[in-house]
Amino acid sequence: MSRPLVIVALALFALAALAPIAAMLPRATAADWQALVSSAHWELFLNTVLFGAGSALLALLAGLPFGLLVARTDVPLARVARTLGIVPLCLPPMLFALVFTVLSDLRGAPMAILILATSTFPIVAVFTARAAERIDARLEEAALLVGGVRAALRVDLALVLPSALAGACFAFVFAIHDFSVPDYVAFVGPKFNVYAAEIFASWRVDSSPGLAVAKSLPLVLLSLAVLVPALRLNRAASARSIQSGFRRGAPLSLGIWRWPAFGFVALLLACAVFVPLGRLVWESGGGAAGFGLERMSSAFGRALELSRVNLQQSFVWSLAAALAVLPVALVLGHWLARRRTFEPFVILPLAVPAILFGIGEIALWNHATTAPFYDGPGLVILLFAGRFACFAILAVSGAMQSLAPELEEAAELAGARPARRLFSVVAPNVRSALAGGFVLVFVLAMRELDAAILVPAANQTAIFRVYQQVHFGRDDFVAALALLVVALILLPGVLWTALGGRKLEVLP
Repeated sequence: MSRPLVIVALALFALAALAPIAAMLPRATAADWQALVSSAHWELFLNTVLFGAGSALLALLAGLPFGLLVARTDVPLARVARTLGIVPLCLPPMLFALVFTVLSDLRGAPMAILILATSTFPIVAVFTARAAERIDARLEEAALLVGGVRAALRVDLALVLPSALAGACFAFVFAIHDFSVPDYVAFVGPKFNVYAAEIFASWRVDSSPGLAVAKSLPLVLLSLAVLVPALRLNRAASARSIQSGFRRGAPLSLGIWRWPAFGFVALLLACAVFVPLGRLVWESGGGAAGFGLERMSSAFGRALELSRVNLQQSFVWSLAAALAVLPVALVLGHWLARRRTFEPFVILPLAVPAILFGIGEIALWNHATTAPFYDGPGLVILLFAGRFACFAILAVSGAMQSLAPELEEAAELAGARPARRLFSVVAPNVRSALAGGFVLVFVLAMRELDAAILVPAANQTAIFRVYQQVHFGRDDFVAALALLVVALILLPGVLWTALGGRKLEVLP
């Protein structure tokens, strides 16, 4: 590996992802740290942990069987269901909140748990499906001979469970950091406070950034304590699954259970994809006031007229962030594959609540000398890139496990320098991981709301416009704008599926 390339990539990653965090640490005073001993503080922290655990458990209960069924059984339309199963992760959680709070009287923590579990179960499903693809057919055949399909499924379940638990850990972190969903659920129902809201209040209400930093520390440590073992657990499961002479088996025949299994898959997709999108379509056409295509056309026309700039800016800024991340991800992903001890620093931006990350960007760049950058699109692109670069880096690092080192060794013997080996030999072989990292960064940037609430320049994104508008009144305009946001979010993945010819690799 070229040392200058690594140094440059590390410097760029540090500027985008670590500098906002470092900028906040000196703000905390001794009095701020002493506030952590408050019993009310720890009670809220415990409630948030239980909230995240509930969301992760529901995501696991839905995502594990879904991923296993669509990846390893003959359930009808498995390929289509597997593709559709990614859609809830692409939808901003706020959109689920908009729909579910109208369709159900459930409120408070149970509703927020349901919303975030629906949004994150695809993480568990994808981890599970990828693990299921690595199951050696010889193990299933032995189980089939001994105990039939049930025995084979038990073997499969034991092999995919570590990866599914790793996915549930990511779902847990997404849940405990979320601010917008509990905030909206409390807006339409009983007050429901979470730890992220406490951090936000310390900054916005108490005007105490140091207190926000101090209160964030337990959440950061908890997130790292969950994510680091989760990644190691998933890698260990991957290493155990593929053995010498690996052979992928045919889909397991479920027999009479094929259609009940399909019913479960279809019900889950209906609740997580078709009902939310269908409800938004219905509302965009007038909803209870009288659905009509003309009214729908008018709503979309008004959404484009009033929010065209927001949609364009969201798309361009997210696209720029995803593109900017790719070269850094290639270099650091290759470097990280051989230096796992640096992994906690790579995932640190994910372990930090988005609210605090946004505050860090303000502290770092809101100065007279950097005012043009702070007020412009550059800060938003840097915010998105720094916040989500870890996903692309981890995807490339994970893909490096299946890349034979002999390829680089042969290129080195042929006289290729490190940089040329990286871009000519490594990059083509991890193309799917790079594409997956690009799509994931783009999707997460398009749906990012928590950090955008704080950073003024990011207030011009389309998802912030939805969040802002819905607090002033809910109408067909909001539904149409939400659907336009969804269409833009799904566009890169749809194009890759149609034209790429290979599956995306979005997991470490």
